Amino acid sequence: MIPFRLDYVIERTLRERPSEEQKLLKELAGVKLSPAEARAEWPRVLEHKWLVSERLGRDAGLRVAAIDYFENVRMPRYARTTHKPHAAWPRRATQAHGVAA
Repeated sequence: MIPFRLDYVIERTLRERPSEEQKLLKELAGVKLSPAEARAEWPRVLEHKWLVSERLGRDAGLRVAAIDYFENVRMPRYARTTHKPHAAWPRRATQAHGVAA
């Protein structure tokens, strides 16, 4: 007896397969996105490539545009954190150089 229906297995297999956009963005910019997120972000990366190329006056390249987009325009959800510099660092640095903070 087969424990699962064939339709279920096929649908699940197709759903779990990474999309082309997902594979490209992982390879180009090193970001892990769901297939839906990757499909939504891909046109934005292409538009960003055009904008960067126009500003530079030359072709910026897809890898440069993808990295710049995810680093500077849209940070991935898992990387969004508020950066809080260590409060002790300025004191240590100024003490080491004999400057009063």
